Parts: sequence; C-alpha cells; structure tokens
Amino acid sequence: MQAYSDLGNLAPVLSEMTLKGRPDYERAVRGLHWEEPPVYAVGSAATLPAAVALGYAFEDLLEWSVVVREAGRFLAGSLGTVRTGSVVVLIADESPEVIEAATAARKRGARVLGVTSEPAALAGEVQEMIVLPGVPGAPARGLAGACLQHAAAGYLALVAARVLKRPQPRLDRVEKDWAELPAHLDRAVSQFADAVRSLAAELRPRNPLFIVGGGLYHSSAHRAAALARREGDRPVVGVDPAEMRTGWLATVGEDSGAVFLSGSRSRWRKGLAELAREVKERGALSLALTDSNDHDLAREVRRTLLLPELAELPASILGLALAGWLAGEAAVRAPRQRLRGRAARTPAEAGKAASAD
Repeated sequence: MQAYSDLGNLAPVLSEMTLKGRPDYERAVRGLHWEEPPVYAVGSAATLPAAVALGYAFEDLLEWSVVVREAGRFLAGSLGTVRTGSVVVLIADESPEVIEAATAARKRGARVLGVTSEPAALAGEVQEMIVLPGVPGAPARGLAGACLQHAAAGYLALVAARVLKRPQPRLDRVEKDWAELPAHLDRAVSQFADAVRSLAAELRPRNPLFIVGGGLYHSSAHRAAALARREGDRPVVGVDPAEMRTGWLATVGEDSGAVFLSGSRSRWRKGLAELAREVKERGALSLALTDSNDHDLAREVRRTLLLPELAELPASILGLALAGWLAGEAAVRAPRQRLRGRAARTPAEAGKAASAD
C-alpha cells in the first residue's frame, strides 16, 4: 500500500512546515507589496486543484477576490487583466506553461510568488519562492506530494491573513487546528488502515465512483479523484454539490458509488446532506468522511469514517489524504466500464474491446 507508507511519512513533513518553515512563508508574504485584489492563483493541469484551494482559503481568511486559472487559460484569457503590482501565485510543477505564465506575468509588472518542489525551473522568474520539501520515499506526483501542495497553499493564506490583517480570534482557532493537523494525520494513518481497505472493497465494484465536496473540500475531491484515476482503470469523478446535481445526478444508479467530504464546520454541510439523501434514494452506495458532529450527513450514508472536528482549512487537507487513499485503493483492479452518458474509455480502446468480444 504505497499511500499508507507515503502518508505516514507526510505527517512529520507537515509538522516541520508549520515550525521551521514558517519564516519562509512570512518572508514571502512580506516580500510582496500586495495591491488591491484580485490575486491570481495559477496552476498546471495537475496542480490546479491546489490553486483552487489557495483561492478558497484567501477568500475565506482575507476576504480577497482571487482569480483561479489553469496556466494555459491564464495566458490566453486572463493575462491581459494583470497590471503592474498585481500578485500572481503559481502552484508550479515542471509544466512549461506554468513557467511561461511566470515569465509573462513578470513582464507585465506583476509580483510573482512561486510555490514549488522544482525551484530550478522558476529561478529568475519569480520575486519570491516557497520551496516544498520532499516526502521521504514518496513520488513527487503522488498523494503525499499533492497533500503537501494543498497544505502549502492553505498555509500561505493563513500566514498572509496573520501578517496582513488585524488580529482575529477566528484565525487563532484555525491556527490551533492547523498545528494539530500532523498529529491527526499520523493517528488516522495508523488507525484507519483496516477501515480504508474494507470501505475500498465495498466501493471497488461501483462504477462510476464520485467524490463530492464543497468549498475547500471541493478542491480536495477533484485532486483525490485525479490521483485515483491514475491508480486504476475506472472512472472516478470529483465534483462539488452543484456539479453533481446539475451534471451527474441523473446518471447515478445502483451500480454507482459516492464518497462525501465534509465537516460540521463547513458551510456546505446541509446541502451536502440533502444531496447524499438523493444519491441514497437512487440506490447508490454512499460513504462519508466527516466528523462526529456532522449528524445530518451521517444519517444519509451507509458508512462514515469519523475524522476529528477541525476548521475547514486543515480538515480539507486531512480529507484529501484519506479520500485519495480510499479512492486509490478502490480504483485498483476494477474493470473499465462505460460511464453513463459519457465515454469512460477512448474510441480506440472501445474498438479493441469490441474486436475482442
């Protein structure tokens, strides 16, 4: 179980980030002169969910508007709105388009901050940089690396709120929960291995599998689904409640599965519980990753994996870790099937299957 060992090694890295790494975040925030919003959050196709998380976190903690774009769309459609003094935050990997976005934004006079595990690629292209540490034994593009990107995006917003806004009791609560996140992650990995295997076995026959979350849990759902699709050969779809209701609910049936990410402090919890009830009425197998005070959602699903009650920002990181782990386990060894109303395999693959039949 690669995810099991990777997540076990992630907890101390997160702890290090909140202790020894904090001055790097403060330096990056203070090193930029933050003009009036919007802030631009830009990612590659792979890192876009982390950029979405940064957008949610900045809007929640600082009440600043954030424009979130994939690098190609940023270059094609949003670059013209960037002005001198705009702040552009890149959640960067080795994607050439992200490097191109950094260069183009800098040429327009923007102040560019890079969050990356590949610092050499951004050298000379950004004013400030936060370098992500590696997770021992874990691939950079795996679940642990994704959790670290999302955590860095959220932690940047938290530190920025501390530095740039007046003291707020709410930030004290978020920061307290954030400091406890590594211990909660370590405990969850050590205690939930059997539960994850059992739930994954229940989900494995289900096609398609949906991962549903709102707000910060939305970015976690999308990233967990993308990682799970790489683990297996089955359709796994990450959606927020609106996407599920308008674009996918009609496809849900007895052969479907759904994992709901939420928490009792989430503003989306009531709507998510209502959606879970509709999914249940359609005969799908539904599970929840949430805390024990999220009673409405727990009543509408078959199984609940109980998480600690945390503020939405740290809870979404824990949710990403466990949803990615669970969905990755469920995706393995599942036969590829057609997703109702949408192709779950390429035309070439479909032709080969027909020939074999």
